[in-house]
Amino acid sequence: MNTDPCGSKLTLYFSPGACSRVALEALEETGVSYAARPIALSAGEQRQARYRALNPKGKVPLLLTDEGALSEIIAIVSWLDMRHPQAALLPQAQDAWTRAQALSWLSWSVSTLHGLVFRLRMASRIHPDPQVQSRIQTVAMSELAEQLAVAENALADGRPWLCGTSWCIADSHVCWALGRAMDSGWDSASVPHLTGLLTRHSARPAFQRALARESQPG
Repeated sequence: MNTDPCGSKLTLYFSPGACSRVALEALEETGVSYAARPIALSAGEQRQARYRALNPKGKVPLLLTDEGALSEIIAIVSWLDMRHPQAALLPQAQDAWTRAQALSWLSWSVSTLHGLVFRLRMASRIHPDPQVQSRIQTVAMSELAEQLAVAENALADGRPWLCGTSWCIADSHVCWALGRAMDSGWDSASVPHLTGLLTRHSARPAFQRALARESQPG
């Protein structure tokens, strides 16, 4: 395995296209070396005993460190931020208010947007009846429009990023959720400021490196 400047051996388990892309981007932003191990969610690899032994939750991302296994996006990026503050994944502790706002945006995207994207994309895993699935997707579309309007209104003041003039990892998760919603047919015409955020984020070198890492074979 590879080591970071703090001496920790890092391995990230991820799935291409999943929210684990945010963890990949966070690692790329820090500049540390790490091993990346793809997990094929569509093939059910997250439920296999070998992976469950590492992460009983059966989810990605999972970051293996010298200290143990760490799951959940917020925990992973918070740990990386504390070890590598120069990467500015989150606003620094001395700016307590902006840091709290960043964590608020990130928590909202993880807890609310991600759930709506799941309902939009994976309705068949919620209910076997196609008519019920269609209803689930319709409601998810409506709720996404309502929730994304919150971020759209915040960006309407001209700020380039959710917390002001500087990017943070919350922007990455919101952009991931927006992108997945758009891939599923959600019409982004009502959120021009958010689509501008997505364009700016997509041009960031760390994001491009994360995409390239996703495409590499395990």
